[in-house]
Amino acid sequence: MNNKPINLLTILPFSFMIICAACVKQSDLNKVPDSNLTVFKSVEDAQALLDNMIVMQETPALSEISADNFYIPDSGVFDKVELNTYLWKDDIFEGRKLAGDWYQPYRQVFYANTILDALPHLSGGKEQLGTHVKGAALFIRAYAFHNVALEFANLYDPATAASDMGIPLPLSPEPFAVPVRATVSETYKQIIRDASDAARYLPQAPDPLRKNRPSIPAAFALMARVYLSMSDYENAKLYADSCLMQYASLIDYNSIDTTLAYPFTANNAEVLYQSNLLSTTSMFYPGNCYIDSSLYRSFAIDDLRKYLFFSLDNSNLPVPRYSYTGNITRFSGLAVDEVILIRAECNARMYNLSDALQDLSGLMKSRWKNGSYTLPPLNTAKEILELILAERRKELLFRGIRLADIRRLNKQGASITLKRWFKQQAYTLSPGDKRYVLPIPPDVIAINSAVVQNPR
Repeated sequence: MNNKPINLLTILPFSFMIICAACVKQSDLNKVPDSNLTVFKSVEDAQALLDNMIVMQETPALSEISADNFYIPDSGVFDKVELNTYLWKDDIFEGRKLAGDWYQPYRQVFYANTILDALPHLSGGKEQLGTHVKGAALFIRAYAFHNVALEFANLYDPATAASDMGIPLPLSPEPFAVPVRATVSETYKQIIRDASDAARYLPQAPDPLRKNRPSIPAAFALMARVYLSMSDYENAKLYADSCLMQYASLIDYNSIDTTLAYPFTANNAEVLYQSNLLSTTSMFYPGNCYIDSSLYRSFAIDDLRKYLFFSLDNSNLPVPRYSYTGNITRFSGLAVDEVILIRAECNARMYNLSDALQDLSGLMKSRWKNGSYTLPPLNTAKEILELILAERRKELLFRGIRLADIRRLNKQGASITLKRWFKQQAYTLSPGDKRYVLPIPPDVIAINSAVVQNPR
């Protein structure tokens, strides 16, 4: 084995890699924003890089701002990009550089690519650790690519995926590579390939003390999420099944103290993989947003989520409270409740109605006061599916997936139109509007002309 340390100063500075630069000056290769990445020489060092939660834990947040779970007060003072996104402006960045929704996931891709490239040359560590590190790097790359694709590309449609523009897919830390936009078909093939390969190397079960480290159930959960976003219900169900056969722990909300400011911990039993929406997103801070009133009213009196997910401010308005991060940031990771709802939806769509209701009922009984939940009268498959989708929205609030749900449901004829008022002006986002796909940050386009901008 070659034990020579890997010097990242000779590989690539993040500021150029992340924005897919077409040209990199040699003098710039001596500038690395992350001094922690200057040198690593062992598998243990590689694992430590993957454990860097400041980098790895953050996921895009603008799609959640674009969705319909909350509204903001007219009197609020907000970041310009966030406000423009909330109002569905054509130009949301207004020249802003290094947008976190693009920069952060590609930063994770750079970490993953660097580790995958370096692993054959690293010393130390048990063979099992090296195997798990490889799996984690592949998982992180798949996770990052999918998060970017959900914001900056069209959803997968088998009729158009081969021609629709996807995202850049850098697969190595090569500094002079010029990534172009792959097609949506190529993008999803790569995401699925990475997630599937990751499952071959990851540990069998989540580490109860380190939910930032992926596992085989987490890889299967990611596959289920990806296939659901593609409206591939057969494969989404297959991987949801595979995940839940290996790990299916649910929290009984009756055991949670509703008076706590943060009633859930980051390593709680339901979490499969821990991540959060960008912590710099000020619009999600307390007092900056309020829950949609009709959404809040949809939670029944005996539904404990009403007291764990929300609190009432001094004006008796509901504000977001809960998060599986255990802190002020919003959980965007993978958890058992989401996987159960994926399987329930897929079963309903595949007319496995008793299985769908069994999953839904089991989840709801863990969310409502003991003995209080009973399924409402349901006479058709359509009614069962509508109930599952309603509970999916309520259960998975602020996890960064609502906008993708709206997009895929609208492709199936749901006709969900988003409307909001701000400073006495109405804003609307109709089904099929091009603004559901975010524009690529302008500095990416300016430096790499091979990256084509999204139409708005």
